[in-house]
Order: sequence, then C-alpha cells, then structure tokens
Amino acid sequence: MRVELNLNLKSLLPSDGKSKNESSFTEIFENFLAEVNRQQLSARQVERALSEGKVKNVEEAVYTIEKADLSLRLLTEIRNKALESYQEIMRMQV
Repeated sequence: MRVELNLNLKSLLPSDGKSKNESSFTEIFENFLAEVNRQQLSARQVERALSEGKVKNVEEAVYTIEKADLSLRLLTEIRNKALESYQEIMRMQV
C-alpha cells in the first residue's frame, strides 16, 4: 500500500524571488493544516460508512484512513520539532 501526501515540496525550497507563486511558511503551513483536517474528516466519514456496511471497496477505505493517520502523525512530529526548537532557543545564553 502506498500512501501519498499532497504537500508541494517545491514551495518549501528557497526561491530566487522571481517566481509569481511564492508562498510564505505561514501559507504553506495553513494549507497543510487544512489538508490534514480535510483528510481527518474524510476518514471519519469512511469509518462511519464502513461501520454501517455501505463501503464497496474496503481497500480504498483502509487507504483513506491510513492516509489521514499518517498525515496526523506527520503534523504531530512537526509540532514536536517546533516546540523542541523553541525550547532550545529559550535555553540559549546571550
């Protein structure tokens, strides 16, 4: 089973300032949060349909649920790394 995230990695790379499609970190992060939220809501609907016996393709249902789980885990790790970085900066002596 292959799980994909819809995160545009090219937008994370530094640009030379000439691109019209420049995005700030805030925009990228907000888009990622919205995508994770959308995936979580979709997974919840699939779980409900699965419990009611309305799912015809079980593999696709499992794929949707696992994709949402993986996205949430990635978001949690990003948050943890951001907190660790903040704490490290606060520990620095000036």
